Amino acid sequence: MKQYFIILALVFGLSTISFAQRKLTGASIGPDGRSMSDKSKKDDSKMLDSLGYNVESVIKTWKLTDMNSSREEFKLDTILGEIQNYNPIYQKSISNSYLGNLGAAYQSNIYIDREKDGFLFFDAYRAYMVKPEDIVYFNTTTPYTRLFYETGGPKGQSENLLKVLQTQNISPNWNFGIKYDLISSDGQYQNQKTKLYDLTLFSSYKKRNYGMNMVLNMNRISANENGGIVNDSLVTDGDEESENIQVNLTQARSKLTNFNLFMNHSYGIGKEKEIVIEKDTTYSYAIDLLYTLNYEKNSWQFKDDNLNKDFYPIGFLLNQNSTFDKVEQSLVKNTFQIVFNENENKWIRLGARFGIESEFLKYNLRRNVTQYAWQQKDENIHNNQLVASLFSLSGKSANWKAVGKYVFEGYRQNDFDLDYQFIKWFGEKNSGHGFKLSGRLESTTPNYIMEKYYGNHQQWDLQLDKQTELRAGVEYFNKNYRFKIGANFSQIDNYTYFGLNATPEQAAVGISVLTGYLQKNFKLGNFYLNQSLVGQNSSNEKLLPLPTLSIYSNNYYKNEFFNGALGLQTGVSIHYNTSFYAPNYMPATGQFFLQEQKELGDYPKVNVYFNFRIKRTRLFIMYEHANASIGSKNYFSALHYPINPSMLKYGLIWTFYN
Repeated sequence: MKQYFIILALVFGLSTISFAQRKLTGASIGPDGRSMSDKSKKDDSKMLDSLGYNVESVIKTWKLTDMNSSREEFKLDTILGEIQNYNPIYQKSISNSYLGNLGAAYQSNIYIDREKDGFLFFDAYRAYMVKPEDIVYFNTTTPYTRLFYETGGPKGQSENLLKVLQTQNISPNWNFGIKYDLISSDGQYQNQKTKLYDLTLFSSYKKRNYGMNMVLNMNRISANENGGIVNDSLVTDGDEESENIQVNLTQARSKLTNFNLFMNHSYGIGKEKEIVIEKDTTYSYAIDLLYTLNYEKNSWQFKDDNLNKDFYPIGFLLNQNSTFDKVEQSLVKNTFQIVFNENENKWIRLGARFGIESEFLKYNLRRNVTQYAWQQKDENIHNNQLVASLFSLSGKSANWKAVGKYVFEGYRQNDFDLDYQFIKWFGEKNSGHGFKLSGRLESTTPNYIMEKYYGNHQQWDLQLDKQTELRAGVEYFNKNYRFKIGANFSQIDNYTYFGLNATPEQAAVGISVLTGYLQKNFKLGNFYLNQSLVGQNSSNEKLLPLPTLSIYSNNYYKNEFFNGALGLQTGVSIHYNTSFYAPNYMPATGQFFLQEQKELGDYPKVNVYFNFRIKRTRLFIMYEHANASIGSKNYFSALHYPINPSMLKYGLIWTFYN
């Protein structure tokens, strides 16, 4: 707990520093967590600044998109919503295979939700990490602080999650913030503890034709690896306490680190045009010039000091006494872009973007130097890529954009990515309902580590072809009726995966995946029935197994009391997916791989919860996995990895606007 108080002291110390800021106007969020555009609510958003003047609390938030060339509005979560759904992997996807503990490795069961990172070993932890592309930028008239804390479980099996955000403007045009996330979870099975730290400093500046965004952040992940339990029947058929069940690995652990430095600069040239949107004044230029610098330093290592020869499929290849495998990567990326803004140029009414990206990578990893000798060596690769885009985003009833990327030189030479999106509203733009079309064709060289790797338990030296994927999607949405339905088709050639021996393989035949999804929120008085369903069909279940149906159902009663000062929400949430050959997991490479031993799934995980809102504070109490001791105990998420049994958890979100 010591680190909690250090971070809290730092954040609240920063929040006491106030600056006299000029009044900014626009959509605002008041101290009670409500939008200030709701005139029927009491306006208590006036704060006193350091000079004693009233300052309205106005918070503007956005994320950078389209290779950091544009800003997309990001809405803060200010209602009860689903604060009990705190696990990052279930905020990304409604169905996942994971190792059972908060912060442990995972893989989405929804194919279109799967994310890939440039550093292979981050794939299984990406939802927990904060990287520059995830940052939400702020512009505020008063300091803004947000604290989220969740905990549960007895000593030795406890789970803790802490998220702290503090941001404020140094001047009306310049914002600075700090963000700290911590996951510390012992788990309820042996050698299962996870610990993750994210520390981020971020800043944004925009005045007239010059803009700047900066991120400095670090992620550290430490995960004990138990290799799953030895005997599944001790869970499914026995009454053995979870902490007494034998596991495969007792002294194995993984460590991952990530450091990022990101800077994005923009400069507008041409005639300045003033634009006022809801009393918010911005400036547009005919042309924007952009330069982005990314520096990234990554590492992964796996240690095992008590080798279990029966666990590893191939045994010991380098050392029979202990394992120490390590891979490091550093990356420097420079991107130059020129953007011709829409309706700002006489010779073209469409928006257009052109750019070039240069990427340099250095790997440090084990290589075979003689027949019986290996050593860590540096290997350098690079890629140069062209980018072109056309877009029309100011139409009265339709928006579209098309993006093309082509690697013309380097390790990934001839890789390409063509992406198209089209949105049509029925009636005026943002009317609330319409449809979306999307299409994508990409040809990608498999990750560098997928071709050659020498570990103590897995080794491979392969020549892999480019993986090509064609994806097409259609969606109808209706915000007024809280309804969305869509379908997605993917055709994958040279599908690359980890096979039954936990080593990379490539499919000799094409694989197609058809995905359909539906979201509908029903409201009956004060009762809400929010349903999310995803159906999938894989043409090759042996190489790409997927659950046929995945469901997330959140059903609750919600009401307000004492003139809105107290909000109450109580309900039951359920996660469920049909049975399929869920993956196995190899700690020695940090990768999920195929298995044919046993189908998993067909088990509902039920959570019962109470959420409260008291002015600016939101709290929840939840009995997670409430059905663990009722009926079937076949609650395995990945092969030999059961999810944690029942646990009482509680948490709060506390927001400060001064």
